Amino acid sequence: MLAACAGLAFVLRVVGLDAESLWRDEIDAIRFAYWPLAELFETFTRPGHNGPLYYLLLRPWLEVAGRSGFALRFFSLSFGVLSVPMMYRLARRLFPRWPSVALLSAVLAAISPYLVWYGQEGKMYALVVVLALLSMDRYLAALERGGWSRWLLYLAATSAAVYVHLVAALIIPVQVIGFFALDRQAQQARWKPAAASLAALTLPYVPLLVWQVPLLLNGGETGYRFVPLHKMLVSLLGSYSLGVVQPSAPWFLVLFGALLLSSVLAWKLPGARQASLFLLWAWLLVPVAAFFLVTLLRPMYTARYLIFVMPAYLLLLAVAVRAAAGHSRLIAALVLVMLAATSGWGIWLQGQNQLKADFRAATRYVAARWEREDLILFQIPYGRYSFEYYWPEHLPERDEVSMDLDARFRVFLPTVSGGGAVPYRWAEGLYTNDGMSLAEADRRMADLAAGSRTVWLVATETALWDERGLVQAWLEEHGSHVDEAHFVRVDIVRYELP
Repeated sequence: MLAACAGLAFVLRVVGLDAESLWRDEIDAIRFAYWPLAELFETFTRPGHNGPLYYLLLRPWLEVAGRSGFALRFFSLSFGVLSVPMMYRLARRLFPRWPSVALLSAVLAAISPYLVWYGQEGKMYALVVVLALLSMDRYLAALERGGWSRWLLYLAATSAAVYVHLVAALIIPVQVIGFFALDRQAQQARWKPAAASLAALTLPYVPLLVWQVPLLLNGGETGYRFVPLHKMLVSLLGSYSLGVVQPSAPWFLVLFGALLLSSVLAWKLPGARQASLFLLWAWLLVPVAAFFLVTLLRPMYTARYLIFVMPAYLLLLAVAVRAAAGHSRLIAALVLVMLAATSGWGIWLQGQNQLKADFRAATRYVAARWEREDLILFQIPYGRYSFEYYWPEHLPERDEVSMDLDARFRVFLPTVSGGGAVPYRWAEGLYTNDGMSLAEADRRMADLAAGSRTVWLVATETALWDERGLVQAWLEEHGSHVDEAHFVRVDIVRYELP
């Protein structure tokens, strides 16, 4: 049955794996993985850089599997599938007398819309879930049975989780709290290796702490808005329960919230382990509360940063179903049907709604109509990396045409294309959100467009760079709007200038 759960997890994640274009964070994963090794190792101590170990692990995989979107996402898929037996293993350790909880938690991990989504995304989130599960499993095994090999593996898994995603460090206070939930005899037997392991965990974290503390204390613009705690909790509950596409009706969240709270009913059931329930609730709440305190200094909330908390949520749901079965098997069956139905609905909604910027289609549209003298203007400039990834290496009947590039424009040959992409003229759109005046915008746009008869505007997330729309307003005023196409989160407009 566990093998069937893993097979189901694989099917749900592999179907439609390459249906959507890679979005900018996934493009970054490929770019960062192929930085020179010296530069890649520098990211382990570079301020503000998250997940350096993920990129280091991703690189050899891409060398073997290729740099396609499917290959990139398959790396995450493999960890998404691995999380299913890892959930089962941890649940058996937490509740050895409740095998049904272990199997149910594996099923919930397999069909979770949120875990399916991030098992299909070329980022570190599926990997950090597996590392959090491994860290917790080895920690509990070391507390129960001791042994230097268990403690070393716990240290390795926890340190790896932190270097795969910085926020995963918040699992450490959960484990400290879990230690004090043990009975006094167990505490006396394990306090020395537990304290030593905690001290050892500080060593790999020191390079991160050196730049994190000044960054937090100095504050500054992060690109995120501050999210109050109650909205953060609602956001997490919605994401963990229904996935990334959520209906506006809040009553679904009420049902999941009530089911989550009902896990407390298992406290006195035969076979329940109070220390395990306490640990799960600490795992669910402590990282969220600690992360909220961090956002008071530096706003950075997004639900996926706390994805390593989700195993505790699914385990508590499984415990709630077990508690319901202790009172009525019919109620437990109805709850299971509800969980399966909402998960299936969430997965279906994610498959039906294209959510990522469709640079694949947008780039193909431009490439089919582009001429070598045309200027491609990126707004925001970061969209250029996604455009470059999908830009063709060869254009039919155009490769032999000579081109004299204007010296003011730099040709960027993307690392991910293997260096063989057809060069083109490009420029970065203006950043006007710093209060740039209309006169300054007019002067700089005139300089950018000088000598160009055709300008392609590639616009995505423009509010981050040009909230007032000054760049496109200048093009509308000084050029003729001759062509346009609109894709998911990407707009293409062609202008002819006098």
